[in-house]
Parts: sequence; structure tokens; C-alpha cells
Amino acid sequence: MSRFQQSALVLHESIGDNPRADEIDTLEQAKYVTDVMHELGWSASRMATGLDLATTIAAIRVSNPVCVFNLVESLHGDGSLVHIVPAVLRSAGIRFTGSDSDATFLSSHKLLAKHIMRLNGIPTPVAFQPGEPKPAMEATWIVKSVWEHASLGLDDGCVVNSLSAARARVDHCRAQFGGNWFAEQFIDGREFNVSVLEIDRKPRILPIAEMTFVDYPSDKPKIVGYAAKWDDAAPEYSATARSFAELPRAEYAVIVDVVQKCWDSFNMRGYARVDIRLDSNGVPWVLEVNANPCLSPEAGFAAACNKASITMQTAIEHIVSAAVN
Repeated sequence: MSRFQQSALVLHESIGDNPRADEIDTLEQAKYVTDVMHELGWSASRMATGLDLATTIAAIRVSNPVCVFNLVESLHGDGSLVHIVPAVLRSAGIRFTGSDSDATFLSSHKLLAKHIMRLNGIPTPVAFQPGEPKPAMEATWIVKSVWEHASLGLDDGCVVNSLSAARARVDHCRAQFGGNWFAEQFIDGREFNVSVLEIDRKPRILPIAEMTFVDYPSDKPKIVGYAAKWDDAAPEYSATARSFAELPRAEYAVIVDVVQKCWDSFNMRGYARVDIRLDSNGVPWVLEVNANPCLSPEAGFAAACNKASITMQTAIEHIVSAAVN
């Protein structure tokens, strides 16, 4: 049972009508975290927020929680606003879980995140947006949203084999999904998701999960796209499997080193996840740094905690502790 014995508020974004699968998961995650906090002895409730943050802050002040458990990943369906809530909470003097607005902004803007990584000697794939100078290389490219999470819009068609095809796919994704998109060099290697939990003010790197692609056709891109994450009727959903097999010492050491550098470079707090591709030369290319990974019991963070013999009750207690101590 938690030693705090006080109130908390679990904050998530408002979800509109006809929600996508990842948006439904947002609501399920909020309920799960609230239930766990009840188990820990907290008086916890949920609150949804939209763009009217003045009303949200007023409601939080009435509730007067010890802290806000911040699960907001977008506002009004716009992932580029993910950093606004922690900024407003900080300005209002309200304690909240997870990383602050600076770390959230810099890690969530995938192109800015690459700039930060390069400044800190962290390998990350080359990327470009239309209108920027043409990269002096030919490669396989993968087209991604600059801001959106949950692999929104990511499917096999996002992996292309030329600069012209990459630019065309960026235009297609902009038209279909809106927002900003970019092309990143596709690293044809093994993919790892590395969860980090802050314990006693120090990051603990949890067991490293490798995403395996079971019986994938040779011509099918090995990516964890939207269908693999959210569509249980899709072949990719059952064909992408998480493995915690023990890694050779050299591979483990190089991955742990780059994850620690990511945590320090972005000044993360509470918890995080780093997605990496390890190429055939053993170079760990960081794809994304996630300051607010999903805490649902079926998600990778919970799986890594379980592998480390850390219950989600204990993990959530550590996340809260990082916010209030």
C-alpha cells in the first residue's frame, strides 16, 4: 500500500465519437492506472481534458490532488500539442507524473529529437522532409509522422526504395492524415523496445524486449505498424511477437549505453521507452524516444516490468514517487 495515502487525479485527453483503436486504449489505460492507484490506497479519479485548459486547471484545483498522473498524448486529436499539458501543469504549480514539457516536446518532435541525439553522439537514422536539401544517398526509406504516436498511418506502403517515392508517400500521408510527415532511412536490423523506470532518482533499464517477426514473407517490410499494434484481425497482429531472450553481453552493453544517453540527453523523469534498431554491424540506431509510454497491462512497459519481477503496482508507485519527491 502506498505511503502517500492521499488523492490523485488521472488525466487523459478527451476522446471524440468513433474513436480509433489507439484512442480506445487511452481510456482503458486511464481506467487501469486509476484502479491500480486505488489498490495502492490512493483516492484516485479520472479527468478528461481538451483544449480548454483553463477549465481543466480550475477543476484540478478544486480536486486538489497530491499529483496529477499525466496520460495526455494529444489534445483535440493533435499530437503536436502533447507538451502543452505538462507546461500548463508546471506553470500552475501542480505536480505531475512523467517528464516535463521540455523533455516531452523535444522527444516527441521526431526531427528535433534526432537533432538532440546527434548533438549527444547518439546514432539515429538520416531523415529529411520535402523542401529540405536532398540527401546525398540512395537508400530504403520509411515515412513517419513528425508528431503522432501509436504508429498512426504506418503501414507497408510507408517503406519505399527511392527519394522520389519517399516524397510522394509524404504527400500521400499529409493528404490522408494531416500534419507533418518525414522520411527516415530504414534500418534493416533487429528491433528492440527498451523500457526505463526511475527508482530512487535513478533510471533503471528494464529487461530488453526484441520485436520478432514470425513467418513474415521475404518481401514484407519488418515494421511494427498500426495494424500490428491495434488490429487483432490483421495477420501482423499475431505475427509480431515480443521476446525477452538473453542477449550477448556486447549487444546488451551497447543498447544499455545508448538508452542511458537518451535518458540523460532529454532529461527524462519517471519512466520512458526507447525504440532501437541494431544493424548487422552492431550499431544501435535510435528510432524514437517515448516520454509517455503506454502503461496498459498488455503493453511493452508492463511486460518489461513483469520480466523484471516488478508489479505494475510497484512501477506506478515509483512513477508517482518521482513526481512528488
